[in-house]
Amino acid sequence: MDIAQVRGQCTATVKDSTFDGHRLTLVQRISPIGEPEGPVEVALDTTSAAPGQLVLLARGSAARIPASIRQVATDLTVVAILDEVTVATTQTRAGRPRRRTSSTATEGR
Repeated sequence: MDIAQVRGQCTATVKDSTFDGHRLTLVQRISPIGEPEGPVEVALDTTSAAPGQLVLLARGSAARIPASIRQVATDLTVVAILDEVTVATTQTRAGRPRRRTSSTATEGR
């Protein structure tokens, strides 16, 4: 699974009938600190995510597990809209663990 940000939507008037009723969304993976990584990709969207929102992606055969899309030809699916992502690392200093956090909010991105 990957964390990504929605970059936009796709429209296809001519498509395989299994895509009828499903949205195609443009997504780009992000790093743990919220920086874009890799190319913009097309994903089947089961959540109706809006541009700028952070989402959870399922890839490969896991992308077809949601019951509503089992018969759809997809290998990348938006399966959740994320409210917040917090990355914590632990460093040891003078025998004490110290926690640093990085949080990426979905609003305003």
